[in-house]
Amino acid sequence: MASFRPEAYMPQLMGLGPYHHCDPDLYDMERYKLAAATRLQKQFKTLEFEQLVNKLMKFEYTVRACYHKYLDIEGNTLMWIMAIDGLFLLEFLQIFTNKDDSKAAHLVDSAGRKLSHDSILSDVMLLENQIPFFLFRKIISLQISQDDLYDNSLPLILTTFCHSISPVKLKDDFPLTGVLNRSHLLDLLYHMIVPELADQLTQEAPATLESITESKSSQQADSANSYQIFTTLWEILSRLRIIKKIADYVKKIITGAPGLSFLAAKAKESIKPENSQPKPVQVEKIMIPSASYLSEIAGVEFCPTTGDISTIKFDEKENKFYLPIITLNVHSEAIIRNLIAYEASTVSDSLVFARYTELLDGIIDTAEDAKLLREKKIIVNKLKNDDEVLQLFDGIGKSVRLTNAPYFDKTIEDVNKFFYNSPRFRIYSGVRKYVFGSWKILTLLAGILILLLTGLQSFCSVYTCPVMINSAAPN
Repeated sequence: MASFRPEAYMPQLMGLGPYHHCDPDLYDMERYKLAAATRLQKQFKTLEFEQLVNKLMKFEYTVRACYHKYLDIEGNTLMWIMAIDGLFLLEFLQIFTNKDDSKAAHLVDSAGRKLSHDSILSDVMLLENQIPFFLFRKIISLQISQDDLYDNSLPLILTTFCHSISPVKLKDDFPLTGVLNRSHLLDLLYHMIVPELADQLTQEAPATLESITESKSSQQADSANSYQIFTTLWEILSRLRIIKKIADYVKKIITGAPGLSFLAAKAKESIKPENSQPKPVQVEKIMIPSASYLSEIAGVEFCPTTGDISTIKFDEKENKFYLPIITLNVHSEAIIRNLIAYEASTVSDSLVFARYTELLDGIIDTAEDAKLLREKKIIVNKLKNDDEVLQLFDGIGKSVRLTNAPYFDKTIEDVNKFFYNSPRFRIYSGVRKYVFGSWKILTLLAGILILLLTGLQSFCSVYTCPVMINSAAPN
């Protein structure tokens, strides 16, 4: 997956855990981690740092088992890394969730140099930067006797952090008692977004896209042929002065009628050759019309919901498509992509979150689609512009294996059924099929038209048609 957008999966400033500890590009940040770990360890006032590492040594193999890759690191070194990174992350979470604390604005190293906590937020949520929660429990239980931080404060800190950084609304009923049973931060965030939805769905066979793709390819081939022929003919016709006058007059009529102007624009898109712009190869893309098509052709109204992703639904009677609010900022792409990567690596059945992002990718084809969803308050855009939203979702799930999520697939099926049965789409598809699709007949007619117009132009050049027309007109 990292081959598509490697920077979204690799730490940019800070490595946590054994995978990226030895990365020379991240080594400068070690002083911030060491300073934070030292501060927190002094607050406990029970063990020296070396004593803590020695006590954690008996959990070495448990730590190794938490990581999929083989860790070519000596045991004592590994536990020093985990102790420093675990304490740093504990302090980071504690300060980040306490916005009233004056220390919350910056990380501070031993020399007093400052770095914004916000600058490493994306790195903290990377799949390869996760610290096991059991290590938090061991670090705390080894140093304090009271259970308050362990049983209440730590789960509250973790859930508050997830609420702060999640791009979508989380489940309100996620129990605090289950927080520390999760594997790590990314796992906790994932299950707060999709805690029960995947379990409640009945497994259904995924809809095959082969017939749709084959039919679409055939249509695109015909459209490409039609486009080439008409382009050549138009180049010939456009050289005739009389054609320019007729074309200008027809253009004024078409652009003056709202329905016709929209239809003409869509028809132009439909005959655009497939090879006009190179596109990246995609594993799968949901077959659903874009937000602009749904709104303008079928009259679908997009409505935001205040709930989580399980509130997605389509109301055919009211022509309303309900989607949860999603907030996008500079950290969102890394968080979303790593949630998808985590889901793909751990969930064997329905990839619910990946399907949700594929749905957004399907309805956001242009910046205009992103603008429409922003104006409908479904997307809260904290990025620079709508183009960045388009780039964020463009092919976001194309590297994930083919999957099905019956809950979302049923909604997509309902939307497609409504769209393709709408009167305006039938008119549009009829024009594309019987007008632009009948390119052989139209080519013959265009050839005859060229001959007639060429003869007309020759006749007018000899007999001065404007004079004849004026003389024939009644006084």
